[in-house]
Amino acid sequence: MLDLMRKHAKSWFIQIALFAVILVFVFWGIGSFSEDKGNRIATVNNQHITISEYRETYENLLKRYQDVYKNDLSEKLISQLNLKEMALEGLIERALLVQEAERLDLKVTQKELKESIMNHPAFQKDGGFNHYQYMNLLRYNRMTPEDFEASQKRDLLIKKVEGVIKDTAKISNKEALDIYTLEDESVNIEFIRLTSPSFTDKAKVSDEETKDYFLKHKEKYQIPAKVNVQYLSFNPKNYESKVEITEENINDYYQMNKEKFTLPEKIQARHILIKSLPDDDSESVKKAGNKAGNILSEIQKGADFATLARAYSDDPSGKKGGELGYIERRNLMGQIREAISSLKAGEVSPIIKSPFGFHILKIEKVLNPRTIPLKEVRLQIVSILRQEMAQGLADEKAEDVNAMIIEGGNLKKLASNIKMDLHETGLFAIEESIKELGRNKPFSDAAFSLKKDEISQAIKSSGVNYILQVIERVEPRIPELREVKDRAKKDVQREKGETMARAKAEGLVEELRMGKKWEHLTSENKLRVEETGFFRRGDSIIPNIGYAEEIKKHVFSLTPNNPYADRVFHTNDTYFIVKLKSKKDADEEKFSLVKDRLKKALIEQKKEEIFQAWINSLKARAEIVKDLSHIR
Repeated sequence: MLDLMRKHAKSWFIQIALFAVILVFVFWGIGSFSEDKGNRIATVNNQHITISEYRETYENLLKRYQDVYKNDLSEKLISQLNLKEMALEGLIERALLVQEAERLDLKVTQKELKESIMNHPAFQKDGGFNHYQYMNLLRYNRMTPEDFEASQKRDLLIKKVEGVIKDTAKISNKEALDIYTLEDESVNIEFIRLTSPSFTDKAKVSDEETKDYFLKHKEKYQIPAKVNVQYLSFNPKNYESKVEITEENINDYYQMNKEKFTLPEKIQARHILIKSLPDDDSESVKKAGNKAGNILSEIQKGADFATLARAYSDDPSGKKGGELGYIERRNLMGQIREAISSLKAGEVSPIIKSPFGFHILKIEKVLNPRTIPLKEVRLQIVSILRQEMAQGLADEKAEDVNAMIIEGGNLKKLASNIKMDLHETGLFAIEESIKELGRNKPFSDAAFSLKKDEISQAIKSSGVNYILQVIERVEPRIPELREVKDRAKKDVQREKGETMARAKAEGLVEELRMGKKWEHLTSENKLRVEETGFFRRGDSIIPNIGYAEEIKKHVFSLTPNNPYADRVFHTNDTYFIVKLKSKKDADEEKFSLVKDRLKKALIEQKKEEIFQAWINSLKARAEIVKDLSHIR
């Protein structure tokens, strides 16, 4: 089993299982904060964090972000995301939390540890914990159960500390009402928009102005470096014809992945819903519950379920007699799934309460789980194995050719010797599309990291390996004005248009400040007045304007007696002048309907704020020494 996992480590079905464990390791950490793993990168209250622990945490964190950003995760983006600092700060916080747990004398029992491991999705198979899978995945990641369980125990300890701190969060009814009042208030504003492009055509630009602008902004017009690359391509598709798939390969894959070829249990069911939402008052909930009870009583007396569903159900399926078709029990809501778990064909559930109301279900038919025979999925498996094995052959060929490369070698000569096609890109800049390859970031990054005549190691992009040699390199240069004159002139016009639009907008605001009426201002200047309609503070965009946080912050402070914003707002290439048209206060009568839900959300938010503030206070009081030379 373990050999097979290693043999097919590049296959997608193994990678999925391993990635589940990688995520566990990112959050749980692997190190033990011991002193025998190398030099220290930080000390937290005399507790040492080693370089090896840091590197392990950083690599795991990097894997997570690579999965999210794919080929877009450049060194520049890694730097912008501060992943190196994030990894170190995470280890420091983890050390502080473990220390605080010990100070508070918090413990993790063996029962708690066992349950957390047995319930983790990475070790589940067929709906339960699989010890064989657990051990194999640990071995594959070179971990002993003792190391893994010690790390998990620390993680549970940290969660206990987190719970102790977060449980101090409280939200009073008054706090909730104050926030509701603030968030439910809405405004409707009128506005004028002046766009820079509408002024650009009016801007006159002389040759002298164009020249002056160019001389001041030469770097803006720099022509980027370009390279011309010859390369070998190792595309798995070109190796599919060389793949030999045996019956043993097919059978091994089928046996390893039987769960993928197992059709789950399905039920054919009918459903009646009597709607009752969490915000409903107690009288409405009671009325809905009684109605559901009466319907169930009728069913138990022999009434036709489908007829009652058509007459009373609030679910869209009611029109079809409550017919839901074939569904998987596991896809149903928790309360419903548990209530019907033991029902057989022809049986009716008790009343089930959920956030949507009161449910009654009838099981019409049960289809038991079924494993699809190998002969029915054979072609599918052959296709998967062909792709995986072709990828393996392509990777091996790239590695073999890599080994043939010598310093100062010639890729063209090597290609001729091994009878491979040599491709050439033509000159391209790092952000440009490449002939035959399109936008290919890993390829571009590798090409621009090479000196002229230097040959790369094999790099992979979207499953294809490449070996590159830069045969021509053109360094970046500042062009002559004649080469970019039209572009420079348009840039001057654009700047002038921007200046004219701002000056016009600020002049209009000044007229309002001096007492001019909105109606006179707009009619005299032939300005179009637009309206947003009502929106709240929490809305992400302002209707008819879009995302404009500065406008949103300002307009809620306007009043009927002071309706004009005393400044111009700039978003993209547009200047806005705004005026309050009307304001609606929060509807306090509705507060009782949303109070519980709002308080729950506010408490969760407050928990995070309290916990982060507490972490920051621990850091401030702790003696933390960092050696940042290891993460530069």
